[in-house]
Amino acid sequence: SLVQTRHFFPRKMHALSTAAGAAVVASTAYNAVAVVEPLPPPAVANREKIRLRSRRRTYMHLTGIAFMVIALICMTVSIFQHVAHLAPTKIQAGGAALVLPYNFVVALGGEDGYARVSFTTKAPAECTVSFGNDAAHLVGKVSLSWGGDVASYVCQDTDPSWLWPFAWSKCGPIGYHSGYVNVAKIGPLQVNQFAYYQVRCGSDGTSSVQRFFMPAATVPAAGDKPVTLALIGDVGQTIHSNLTYHRVAAMKPHAIIDAGDLSYADCWQPRWDSYANMVEHLSQTTPWHSVPGNHEIEGVEDCGYAMMGGEFVPYKVRRARAMPFVESGSSDPLYYSFDVGGVHFVMLSSYSDYSPLSAQHAWLRRDLSRVNHTRTPFIVAVTHAPWYQTNVMHQGEGDAMKASMEGVFLEYGVHLVVSGHVHAYERVHAVSSGAVLNQTCGIQYVVVGDGGNREGVYPFPSADTAPEWSAYREAAYGHGSLKVFNSTHAQFQWHRGADAATATPADESWLVNNQVHDRHHPEARRSSLCHHV
Repeated sequence: SLVQTRHFFPRKMHALSTAAGAAVVASTAYNAVAVVEPLPPPAVANREKIRLRSRRRTYMHLTGIAFMVIALICMTVSIFQHVAHLAPTKIQAGGAALVLPYNFVVALGGEDGYARVSFTTKAPAECTVSFGNDAAHLVGKVSLSWGGDVASYVCQDTDPSWLWPFAWSKCGPIGYHSGYVNVAKIGPLQVNQFAYYQVRCGSDGTSSVQRFFMPAATVPAAGDKPVTLALIGDVGQTIHSNLTYHRVAAMKPHAIIDAGDLSYADCWQPRWDSYANMVEHLSQTTPWHSVPGNHEIEGVEDCGYAMMGGEFVPYKVRRARAMPFVESGSSDPLYYSFDVGGVHFVMLSSYSDYSPLSAQHAWLRRDLSRVNHTRTPFIVAVTHAPWYQTNVMHQGEGDAMKASMEGVFLEYGVHLVVSGHVHAYERVHAVSSGAVLNQTCGIQYVVVGDGGNREGVYPFPSADTAPEWSAYREAAYGHGSLKVFNSTHAQFQWHRGADAATATPADESWLVNNQVHDRHHPEARRSSLCHHV
């Protein structure tokens, strides 16, 4: 073989090869032939080495200087963040942008004629919410106090070492501090009318007057239009998500019921801010109620060192605090209940303890036992993880909760269970412990985790694998709706995202309430839902 080399021969041979320009020498030791290339004169080689060393030193010096500058900047920002967050100061004149309220969210207040309004400011401030049923005369006022009605959170690496800024935080660039989220309970307001509110923070931070429709807790009166409730889940922040939100807005629902997985922040906290901006056109004008999904957990196992004091912290600060959990007798904002349009909604947490001896299980039984069936003849439960579904994804993840709570649902006559988690649509026939009850009574289940998030649509297995209880399923984006006409009839519909806004719903079913409510005979309450074909 031929091998090119500059150092194969001794010095004498090198000199000969240089004089000759190039030589071919047979190597008897290795039985090989080496081609010797001419080398540059020693003086030229030395100058080249010196030049390379000089460049290397310059590069190392510049790298060191850049590293020190970055370190100084990061430490300065870190110190500023810590100092600013430890002792919030009163906003001085000229700081209107810091106290201007934004990211409004409206929720029902858990009592007739009451609602909750939450909003965010970039700095803490004394805020007042004015409200009323006349935009020109906002006669009601609620003042918010720091530490009670206002909350924020910090998310950054817990390592106090000066090196922490160089670890790319899962929360955001050099850690993250949320805005200051304020929650005000406003009322009493007249129902079935528009309500108006305006927020003023400090002397300069004043919002425009906002409005939302204040629905009644009871069924529509004879001759009134049906109450429309939007059912969504796993929506996220994509082009498909945006389509879902605008389709929901076009429905003009009386309330939005969200089955969880809202922002898909997944520890990167600026996504919560972009999500709030994306949905504000809806959240400031329509009462919005949600349950936590797995993407809301954001605990230590998910976020590593980017801890905020426990699980669900961003969700609790931004959304759960505004839910009427206290009014519904719950000690945890992750599960609660409320009434709207003749429906008693039971909002449950798939990621809190739901075992038969848990606080959530005990609360569920107490809550259902107190339902006024004349006031709210329909009962709808909302969970994130579905109990019945046939998709290839997330199989069995709701089984433990179903084993713990399905008997309670059947006992107290739950009509419909709405879930998300699975990114597709599926409707389940009226069932009781997995047995289909055609034209008799049981509980109907729908999965609406098809809102449009970045993880895409989940497929279903072949059609011949569907069990008897699966009524309709489709791997497509979309959202659901529930229209309550009176105390006996409500209609569920599923709207495919790819269809025109005015298109006929892709799937629908009726809830027919023919129940005899006798708390002393639980078996009578099992006939809560008749699947009407």
